[in-house]
Amino acid sequence: MTYLETENLTTLEEEINNFQSSYSEKQSKVHIVIQSINGFELELNEVDESARELHSFIVNQASVNFDNKDITKNDIVYLITSTKLSFSDNQSLQIKNVDTLEHSSVQKNIEIKYKKNLLNLIKV
Repeated sequence: MTYLETENLTTLEEEINNFQSSYSEKQSKVHIVIQSINGFELELNEVDESARELHSFIVNQASVNFDNKDITKNDIVYLITSTKLSFSDNQSLQIKNVDTLEHSSVQKNIEIKYKKNLLNLIKV
């Protein structure tokens, strides 16, 4: 896993563009998932301004698939981890036919700390 810390949107844009050009395939779907620090899915209205800013930035950079939430092999996931602690019935990453992210064969994972959020660029 690669780790980067930045507060600069230009650096973030370069990382996203490099990631997409290196790992996106024609059949890949792109997902944005927002999770709490303890791994439960959050809605956009439940997070702070910096997480919403990051979400908006990614939407403007990538062709995100909002209709199909099923994450499958070869998909790209932008995982935003907020510092918020939350409990719900929904785990943040449910990859179809795979129990957890740890049991999938993730092809690439780049972690970026942006302001007080973590952003993982994941190629499943």
